[in-house]
Amino acid sequence: MSDKVIENITTNTRVATIQCIYSVIFLGEKLSGKTMRYFKNKSFLSEEDTLGDKSAEINSKLFSYLVKGVIRNQDTIDNIINQNLKIDIKKNDQLVISIIRAGAFEILFRENTPANVIIAEYTKIANEFYPSNKTALVNAVLDKIAKSKKEAK
Repeated sequence: MSDKVIENITTNTRVATIQCIYSVIFLGEKLSGKTMRYFKNKSFLSEEDTLGDKSAEINSKLFSYLVKGVIRNQDTIDNIINQNLKIDIKKNDQLVISIIRAGAFEILFRENTPANVIIAEYTKIANEFYPSNKTALVNAVLDKIAKSKKEAK
């Protein structure tokens, strides 16, 4: 499998994760097998982005790990995000917060992925949904979280 295909699968997995945690946390859906299957089977990337593969694959193991990890560690993640936001988490755009939550979880708990890669990926995803000011917010908060984690070591 080429690096581009693996990158697309990882991006698609992260987008599905963001959508799923948004639905669970902000829309109040129950985190169930049915909810997880819905987002695992949903195609979030265009045909062009997936090298002609209309199925837009998702890494099921990574998806489950990310969704369950964000939900399980939500209080810890939210406290860290609030320390790095100028406006309270509850007063921010909830999809932006979902993007930041997923990125923060990866920075804090996925030791095998460099923080700069995680930040770049979630900033790229935010750019697909929002204008540059929201993208800059995602980038800045995740960067602060990564620097705080590095300083704590």
